[in-house]
Amino acid sequence: MKLSRRTVAPAVLGAPLMLAAASIARVESLLGIAAAGAADQAAPEPSPTPEPEETPLARFLAKQEEDLTSEERKRVRKDVTQTEQALKEIRDFKLGNEVPPSGTFRALRTRRSHAR
Repeated sequence: MKLSRRTVAPAVLGAPLMLAAASIARVESLLGIAAAGAADQAAPEPSPTPEPEETPLARFLAKQEEDLTSEERKRVRKDVTQTEQALKEIRDFKLGNEVPPSGTFRALRTRRSHAR
């Protein structure tokens, strides 16, 4: 990054303003330390979710690879099962016709001239 007077000036001039603001307000409130601590204390512990039942695809994929250890096989079964569960939830979520598409297609113009 190239340093110039224009890039250094805001930092030099902004430092005294930040010190003045910190002396007026408590530093904890500026940094959000108190709010974060209160949020940590008030938030209840989430209950552990039960492990989903292994799917046939997960068992099949874990069985196919011969060089995997038992821990790696467990991880493959768990990952595939979680992926299938997430895909099932996405597929089950229905949208009505009143929801517009997230984007629209717009073709780009060609840069080539059409004369040959």
